[in-house]
Amino acid sequence: MKPANLVLTITMVSCLTLVVTAQRPQQEQPQPSQPQMNQDRLEAAHGQLYSSQDKAKEASRLTQAVAPALPGTGSSYAPIARKNFVDEFIFGKMERDNIPHAPLAGDAEFLRRAYLDATGLLPAPDEVRSFLGDSDPNKRDKLIDSLIGTEAFADQWAYHYGELFRTDDASFHLWTKEWIKVDRPYNEVFYDIVTPVTKNAKGLPTAQYYDPTAYVSNRCVIWTDADHLKGFNRLDWIDEITSDIGRVFLGLTMDCFSCHNGAGHADSVNLFLASRKRTDFWQQAAFFGKMRPIGTSTDSAGAQFQNGQSLFDDLAPGYNTGDDGNYVTAAENRFPRDGRTYSPAFLLTGEQPKPGENPRKALGRILPAHIQFARATVNIIWQKLMVIGLVEPYDGFDLKRLDPKNPPPAPWTIQPTNPELLEALAEDFRGNNFSIHRVIKTIMKSNAYQLSTGFEGEWKDAYIPYHARRFARILTGPEAVDIMAQATDAPFSVQHYGEPRAYVKQLTNPKNMKGGNVADNKDAYAFMQAYYQSERALPPVDKSMASPVQAMMMMSSPVVTKRVGAQGKTRVANLLKSGKSDDEIIEELYLSSLSRFPAAAEVEVARRLIAEGGRPSGVETIQWALLNSPEFLLNH
Repeated sequence: MKPANLVLTITMVSCLTLVVTAQRPQQEQPQPSQPQMNQDRLEAAHGQLYSSQDKAKEASRLTQAVAPALPGTGSSYAPIARKNFVDEFIFGKMERDNIPHAPLAGDAEFLRRAYLDATGLLPAPDEVRSFLGDSDPNKRDKLIDSLIGTEAFADQWAYHYGELFRTDDASFHLWTKEWIKVDRPYNEVFYDIVTPVTKNAKGLPTAQYYDPTAYVSNRCVIWTDADHLKGFNRLDWIDEITSDIGRVFLGLTMDCFSCHNGAGHADSVNLFLASRKRTDFWQQAAFFGKMRPIGTSTDSAGAQFQNGQSLFDDLAPGYNTGDDGNYVTAAENRFPRDGRTYSPAFLLTGEQPKPGENPRKALGRILPAHIQFARATVNIIWQKLMVIGLVEPYDGFDLKRLDPKNPPPAPWTIQPTNPELLEALAEDFRGNNFSIHRVIKTIMKSNAYQLSTGFEGEWKDAYIPYHARRFARILTGPEAVDIMAQATDAPFSVQHYGEPRAYVKQLTNPKNMKGGNVADNKDAYAFMQAYYQSERALPPVDKSMASPVQAMMMMSSPVVTKRVGAQGKTRVANLLKSGKSDDEIIEELYLSSLSRFPAAAEVEVARRLIAEGGRPSGVETIQWALLNSPEFLLNH
């Protein structure tokens, strides 16, 4: 290997090692021992509550480790213009507390970030040239407006909500993509999800929301009972639905008090959960008490309930924990219930359905009207765009610690890092027809979002809650493989419902990459798993941790190595055939991979690589090195 080649390779590997080793892994506390209950179920119910993982510090350590290799620079106490109410709350708090902050990101840093967050893709080289050469002072706002609502935006955010909802059905994905693209009011989206009635779940996309919850409710995969009911525990299924609704739409971890009273279990971690009783959960679950799922036979020998061909109606007798008709009643995944019948009452207010009102339709009306629905929604979006939520984790809200005017008893503190901003975002969301687009634009157009990752001087953990800099984050699995394919001009080839798809986010679920006989697609799926991609059986893993597996994948996976070659259909091959000069090729590789022009010193190193290694080998090495740089591997 030539000296310059060796130096650059060692530098890139060192950068990857730095990303991985600079973050000390968090140790989780052992789970309380409760032998009366299935251990897997116990861990699922309590793991989030008792976890010692600190995502904010993980993100801070990652950012500190990689910041020297990123283009952002400097720190400043100087006031930054406040463009909207987000800035008023973020910068106002920093000024009051004399907290230093990063400067605004440069145009190239902002451009790449905005594209990744909005679309999960990178800007094309000509788009980079155009944006960086534009002198319009409003060009950032105009860029954001141009990205929100596009096809790529809908792909990115439909995939995100697919992960959040844990759905892998094509019809649900396409329905999600459509409401995201047209910005349908989110309260209406919730109403459609909780109220489906259908003779065939495949005929109604929202009915697919209930499939992921059934895996804990099936006693076996196939059974032979004539009415197809005894293989399914309906109340367990309803409890899972209720917990999932709480997780996604209220930001609450409800599994704990679905099994036992919160007192004695959640006292040290969540005041609100500690005050809840199991009967509160059953009353909330009773909104689904009349919901009746009936499976259909796949053959004459048996039936498989969750095969997407199930019927939903509201003809069951209710939430009767003593006698649930033909369904299995005994709790199989929770502690035994008390044998009573419960009527619906909303967990946060006690509100009940109106006389004669369908309970699920009542829930569709009552829940979005409560401010916690808006808080949970905007917090998820804030976390997606700003890396660290105003409340962490997104389903860990403590409703007794949200109001600075009514603080909790010592030693408890207010939970949100900026409670006034959380309320302002929630009220703005609720007051503007529950518009997801508006929340995203409001955050992205703020100067708080547009701060640089760079921070000159001593960074302290005390600055984390202020969002005093942009935090870097690990790419999601689809983002990692999609921008890899995009930067190398070697998209994937997946036949999906008769049409070719170039990027993972265009698919209805991650498992689509596993099917067929295309080795490249299967390699990509393995690559995504290194970036915490799951099959959506459980809620998404939310980590800001780099790993050795990610580094190894980037350096040696066929997903990367095949795409940097000088042969075949790659950007390197196309550039070598284009007649461009060495400097033009170097510039094109930087624009397509890092969304910026190369610095003079970088051009000089790249020229030496080409001169010493030969043109094809040198250009291959440059492409590989850029893909393995922290600047490419992170959203920053």
